[in-house]
Amino acid sequence: MILAATALLASCNNNKNGNATPPANDSTAVADSSGADTTAAATDSLVYEGMVPAADCEGIRYRIAMDAAKKNFSMKEDYMETEKKVKETFYETGKIAPYEKAGKKALKFTTTGNDSYYFLAVDGNTLRLVNEDLEEGVAGNYDLKLAK
Repeated sequence: MILAATALLASCNNNKNGNATPPANDSTAVADSSGADTTAAATDSLVYEGMVPAADCEGIRYRIAMDAAKKNFSMKEDYMETEKKVKETFYETGKIAPYEKAGKKALKFTTTGNDSYYFLAVDGNTLRLVNEDLEEGVAGNYDLKLAK
């Protein structure tokens, strides 16, 4: 299955191209006025979640719903002020494609804003965020775990 990929090397920055609100036509991510996490996945989606280290905040908590048949994704990124308190939330959607570099295989997630995220499949339940050269982070845990 094309959705065996993992974690992104991302850092918090002020130039984030994501949306502060979920797209109106996105069936996999929905927000309510309370700010509660109401991200829901379509029935044919896989959902991965996890928090990765970041340079300018406590961490980035990801929730990614992927549709293997349509090769697309919906992603919610919570930039954390503390381990529990969200500083800012962004929503992204885009396409998934196979990616290979230096003999390694991964998945490339390209957002509608043209940002790219790369994931290695660690095992059937784990995706690891890596950089464009498919190199893993040297410090911290960049794994997203299968939630559904």
